[in-house]
Amino acid sequence: MRAMMIVCGLAVSLAGCVTGSGGSSIDGNWGSDDGVFIATFQNGAFTSRLTGTGETVVADGRYVRTGAGLRLNWTSIAANEARTAECTLITTRQLSCAPSVGQPFTMTRVR
Repeated sequence: MRAMMIVCGLAVSLAGCVTGSGGSSIDGNWGSDDGVFIATFQNGAFTSRLTGTGETVVADGRYVRTGAGLRLNWTSIAANEARTAECTLITTRQLSCAPSVGQPFTMTRVR
């Protein structure tokens, strides 16, 4: 039990102790560092909305843990296409993502 707590403590410092498709430290609101969208993560699902209107859904998807990071799977509403991204938690407040299509992006936790 003590070893498990130590491992989780190390994981928290490295990757926020992210769990699989259930609730995790990733849950909450994350803003893109370019200010374009806000993504809301909750219990293995996420939705992103444009920052300007707050009402336009840009993408709906799911997330799962993959080693030291996350894999995002979503449908781009604008392109009507399935997309993926491999993401790494740089800190517990910053997520860096490399999408299957388009430019890499980063998100920072919004309080």
